[in-house]
Amino acid sequence: MNPFRGLIAYPVTPFNDDGSVNFRELNRHVSAVAGSPVDAITVLGSSGNFAYLDRAERRDVITAAVEAAKAVRPDLPVCAGVSAVGTRELLQNIDDAAAAGVDGLLVSTVSYYPLTDEEVAAQCAAAARQSALPVCLYSNPRTTQFSFSLELVAELAAEPTIVAVKESAADAEVFRKRYEHLRRLLPAGSKDFSHGMSGDALIADAGFAADAWHGGPIAVLPAHYRVLRDALEVADVEATDAARAALAPLMGYFGTLRPLSNLYGLARAAGIDAGDPRLPLQPLPGSSLRELARLLEGIEAFRPAERASAGE
Repeated sequence: MNPFRGLIAYPVTPFNDDGSVNFRELNRHVSAVAGSPVDAITVLGSSGNFAYLDRAERRDVITAAVEAAKAVRPDLPVCAGVSAVGTRELLQNIDDAAAAGVDGLLVSTVSYYPLTDEEVAAQCAAAARQSALPVCLYSNPRTTQFSFSLELVAELAAEPTIVAVKESAADAEVFRKRYEHLRRLLPAGSKDFSHGMSGDALIADAGFAADAWHGGPIAVLPAHYRVLRDALEVADVEATDAARAALAPLMGYFGTLRPLSNLYGLARAAGIDAGDPRLPLQPLPGSSLRELARLLEGIEAFRPAERASAGE
């Protein structure tokens, strides 16, 4: 089974005041998300602050998350981000994640110097061959300075374990065209390949369901995103419009705030003891937290199901 399909939640990694990982809250948060109507969980994506954790912390976060989620839903796929600047460290992270019992791996092209297509292809192939676990490629040019071409994705899809890609786009129509183009490029036997959507504003606009939605806000508002995605998939225009309209004020404001800090602020506003993102990233000011909390209250689907999933 491809674990990178459907509604995929990306939880934050909670921190204590001293900057250490708050494993008690991590367990509580992941357990709550596992008990919500998501199709999979991925820890240590961008939402999980992976770039600011060392190898031991990453290993411990993955182990704790797998244990917490599987205790609630043993059949729920739990995947993990394993990205690193160096290929050696990437492969070490894959070994650690595999030992922790994850169901899939998320790989993005983290780098100091921008990478070439040839360098990315070699690194992704090495990642794919390090274990038998399914791999999802993450095209995130805003932070990695590299954008996967559809031709490169199709080439890498020849690796048996590379089964998915997630990316954003300018709008739903651009994504749809890329989705259809990639389908034509994929090698024979890639029918289960998942072309997933990321980008908080793009998903909230609900213009296209794709094969998956990947997002941090999904871990905070899983029930609402479930309603939105289900309505879109069955072409229920009225229900889709209602769910989209309820989410729009919150996500419109969310998008004006600093990335990652905004997700920690949203989690805190929803009652999750996320703490602050690890320094040098700065937390949101109190005024922004109050506005997020106010906008959350305006989402009817947030009560009561969402607060239950947040652990309140």
